[in-house]
Amino acid sequence: MPLPSPRPAVLCVVGAGPTAVGVLERLVANAAELRDGRPLEVHLVDPHPPGGGRVWRAEQPRLLWANSLVADVTVLPDRSVVVDGPVGEGTTLWQWVEQVGRGLPGDDPVGAEARRLTPTSFPSRPLVNAYLGWVLEQVVAAGEPEVRVHRHRQRAVDVRPRSDGADVVLADGRVLAVDAVLLAQGHLDARPSTAERATERWAAARGLSYVPPGYTADLDLSALRPGEDVLVRGAGLAFVDLVVLLTSGRGGEFERGDDGRLRYRASGREPVLHVGSRRGVPYRSKLGYVWPGPPVPLRFFTPTAIEEALGPGRLDLRADLAPVLARELAWAHYTELFRAHPERTRMAWDGFAERFLADPDGVDALAEQAVPDPADHFDLAGRDRPLAGRRFADAGELQAWLRAHVRADLARAADPAHSPDAAVFTALLHCHGTVVALAATGRLTPRSEAEDVAGWWMNLFSYLASGPPAPRLEELLALSEAGVVRFLGGDVQIDLDGATGLFRARSATVDGVTEARALVEARLPAPDVAVTPDPLVGGLLQRGEAAGRGRGGRLHVDAAQRVVDAAGTPHPRLFAAGYWTSGAQVAAFARPGTNAPFFRQNDALARALWGVLVPEEAVVEVAS
Repeated sequence: MPLPSPRPAVLCVVGAGPTAVGVLERLVANAAELRDGRPLEVHLVDPHPPGGGRVWRAEQPRLLWANSLVADVTVLPDRSVVVDGPVGEGTTLWQWVEQVGRGLPGDDPVGAEARRLTPTSFPSRPLVNAYLGWVLEQVVAAGEPEVRVHRHRQRAVDVRPRSDGADVVLADGRVLAVDAVLLAQGHLDARPSTAERATERWAAARGLSYVPPGYTADLDLSALRPGEDVLVRGAGLAFVDLVVLLTSGRGGEFERGDDGRLRYRASGREPVLHVGSRRGVPYRSKLGYVWPGPPVPLRFFTPTAIEEALGPGRLDLRADLAPVLARELAWAHYTELFRAHPERTRMAWDGFAERFLADPDGVDALAEQAVPDPADHFDLAGRDRPLAGRRFADAGELQAWLRAHVRADLARAADPAHSPDAAVFTALLHCHGTVVALAATGRLTPRSEAEDVAGWWMNLFSYLASGPPAPRLEELLALSEAGVVRFLGGDVQIDLDGATGLFRARSATVDGVTEARALVEARLPAPDVAVTPDPLVGGLLQRGEAAGRGRGGRLHVDAAQRVVDAAGTPHPRLFAAGYWTSGAQVAAFARPGTNAPFFRQNDALARALWGVLVPEEAVVEVAS
């Protein structure tokens, strides 16, 4: 008599964007080893189409791009990835463009775009969404019949943990009884902070416009009127999206002249944007070429090397590890310079490397002797804060300097002769993996983990390694020359002037004050679970079944990504991953061939989920 089939284990994944797709791929890949004959039912719950989720959804302007080259994006692991589970040769975005995207019908805008792209193009977000949706379909097909996926195009509004699983409440009132839950919502919305609410009230009382932090594609920008002066706080990627929507998105056009310069032809519907930030300059351009490598292996900024140098105690990312990071990046820079461009050096590499290793404090003096061109020196502080210590006679002089700075950055980013920058970029990716590992294993001080990882470190990493596409910076130059964008300088302060009833901005770079009747906060809200309007997260916090961690307000998870309750106890069947948690801060995509932390986290998480799903009998129940 045949044995009865085991009842399936049931998992609910809240969120269906890149993180969910990545974990699902690892669940399927590990199934043969870990499912022990038990089938698995997976419920993907997201009001947005599965695959791209909210951030990469197709229903957003095609003007908005990813900020990575087509050749630099994958969501599937390859042979470089070192994890416990099996790994194949996953399809990258560029391979998808060649093999799938270009075969889409002629009237499909994704197909039309795919046929225009090259490996060094920047894809639109709707095209990335199509790739993610395709990957999801491939993963779902590979999992069947042992792993079946059910999609729910609605919001999960509550999770009620039980000792043997959880009940997931959907917006339509249905309840999914499951054995485990993974929260993978991506960026959470946030209610305005106390200061932002005060600014909103102040502005409303005076008839001014104030746009608080938010995902740029979701913002209502209609209050920003044509020709109106608008202060913009923040010069990162959210600012770049804002500029695109307020210029090209309002009918403006860019034209290249006979001299090769890009010029902006205004539609007359644009406001005038006055942008300032602490650095006062836009993020560094993405590199415009594919670097053949080889990558320079980390030597100083690995967990093992750090423990050997600094001991086993807790470390401060800025005070203890920033000098080690600077040394590592300098090592990558000079290794590539001497390897690829020895004609620009006047010392043998062996002698340079020996002296570099022997005297960490003497690297600058060593470079002066061995590298004649200052443009080939590595100066992390100078790259990070190019306006530091500079003063300008007037705003016009500042605009001219900033345009020259951006032009020089664009020229360097496009020139493989400066391949040491690519070596530093790749080293930064690997250093990020070290920061992730240090945070996950409790090596950082509580303050540094709460503030520096998502603050100082991610700001530095994003500025140097995750800046905008070069074409966007070229457009920014044209807009600056057209007077549509004006730079305020560094260390900008914006005040609410009670006497004039206006917003007022001043900077440390140039004298003078800029007044405006509108202010835009060009950044995402800081992750803080205490102020999110998400009812699911709010319910867990209110009942003490989850808690924030540190002053950063991220959801507290342990090293295994399990949600920790208010009493400090991790729930064995409730997991969470993403930027809004206290766990590893890893990107939702990876660069092919880099053994990225994204894959290591996904594999560990998938195997942990199998560990709690397999031992117990599970029944799918739907209650009303």
